[in-house]
Amino acid sequence: MESAESYKKGGGNSCAVNSCTNNRRKLQMWKKSMCELHNELHNDCPCLIPYKFHMMPSDELTKLEWIKAINRKTLPKHVYVCSEHFLDGAPTKRNPYPKLKLGYDSKVTPGRRKLARRETAVKKLKLSYENNSGDDNVSDSTGFEALDISVNDDNETYPEATCSFNVAFPETVTKSTQYDETDYLIYNDHPYSEKWSDIQTTSTQTKLLLTEEKGVQSKIEGGTMSANTNIVTDSDALLYTGVTKEVFFTLVELLREDNQFNFQLDIADQLLLVLMRLKLHLIFDDLGRRFGISKSLACKLFNSWMPVLAEQLKGLVVWLPRETIRACIPESFRENYPRTTVIIDCAETFIQRPTNLKSRSETYSNYKSHNTAKYLVGIAPHGHIMFISRAFGGRASDKFIVEKSGFCQYLLPGDEVMADRGFTIDDLLFPLRVKLNIPAFTKCKPQLSNEDLTTTRRIARVRIHVERAIRRLKVFKILSSTVPVSSLKNFDDILLVCSALVNLRSDLIREPDEFAEI
Repeated sequence: MESAESYKKGGGNSCAVNSCTNNRRKLQMWKKSMCELHNELHNDCPCLIPYKFHMMPSDELTKLEWIKAINRKTLPKHVYVCSEHFLDGAPTKRNPYPKLKLGYDSKVTPGRRKLARRETAVKKLKLSYENNSGDDNVSDSTGFEALDISVNDDNETYPEATCSFNVAFPETVTKSTQYDETDYLIYNDHPYSEKWSDIQTTSTQTKLLLTEEKGVQSKIEGGTMSANTNIVTDSDALLYTGVTKEVFFTLVELLREDNQFNFQLDIADQLLLVLMRLKLHLIFDDLGRRFGISKSLACKLFNSWMPVLAEQLKGLVVWLPRETIRACIPESFRENYPRTTVIIDCAETFIQRPTNLKSRSETYSNYKSHNTAKYLVGIAPHGHIMFISRAFGGRASDKFIVEKSGFCQYLLPGDEVMADRGFTIDDLLFPLRVKLNIPAFTKCKPQLSNEDLTTTRRIARVRIHVERAIRRLKVFKILSSTVPVSSLKNFDDILLVCSALVNLRSDLIREPDEFAEI
């Protein structure tokens, strides 16, 4: 076999001949496979290689013959043909063109059929009109009598059709005229398909006013919110702020005395904006439009007030004295757990995924399968939030948060802590002489004993109150939604303020006699 020096070998990913499946990937897999005859890899054994790839020659005449032999509509950028298609196993001077197994008789799979466009309702009306245009008295079968369509003499205005869309005809209508579908103007009766001039009203128009913030603030006439007009009843206050009307205006008077900012809004409106951000988790663009200020000013106002609110309200989230806790303990605790001081649990809030890889790994929670901020909540037996930790990454364990949050420094000898199974903190509480009440573990036993099962049920019946407190905390949607990374700098203040607002609500646990009075 005589090979020509003008032909190049190697390179290429697959053979260009139609229906040929030889490619370089299969060749590499063959070389890495074991030879059954020589009991070694094909790459090292003396077996002949199944096929080789040969590049299309650069000579124009020979190149045209190759293209003619391959017989494809489109060719790849680099054309390679394997040795199976040459008479001599390779392009030679005697047989320089591929001639074997060229795939001329291979079955061609037809492509997807071209979908025909369905006739629109206007086209059907046009065809129906053309078929009956010669008859002066249009019959009921045409459908135009029911539509009550007529052409005025001035050819300018046309009556509205009674069907689901209006049809306006062209200026002249004769028997010989051929109408195009574009000659018909269709307006659906939905407002979003009508012209703006038809649906624009004075009540929806907005007027842009330039203000002191370099012209970036926009004011909506008749749509500006105000605490005096929008906070009328307790239901209004609970909807927008999460607290009652009386509590809201009490906070306004408290903050009015300690106002250190010079914003153009009234103090009540500023507090309403901040609490609406916490309660409804509205974006700053929406808040700016509601209060008639710019987006940047709404953001600046919220970020300025959060540390002040946290400082003013931190006195509402305090660790109560043991005597107060014992005096306010509910009836459900007195029978089995009268010495319980605090019930603890951890809660998580979704946050945006950080771009920093280290922060991303530290905040990823396997329990939630999301990046989260995790914090510890401790309540008194009657439901008062006594402790809220700073936020940790979602990767932190319950025991780690208890150890690093400073929770243990509030405990006294003889106290009892109630928690879930995940809080394996006996080694932290034992030196403090504090008892831990958690549900029983099976500890490799097939099932719990009757005594352990009874204890677990009793704990679960009263430990559920911390879940109810966390649910009240998550009523503020900023804690139940995904917090943007830009708001994480104020997240500890947000936790403290929301906890204080929860403590300003009615009692979490009511005694049976209270229900009887109601």
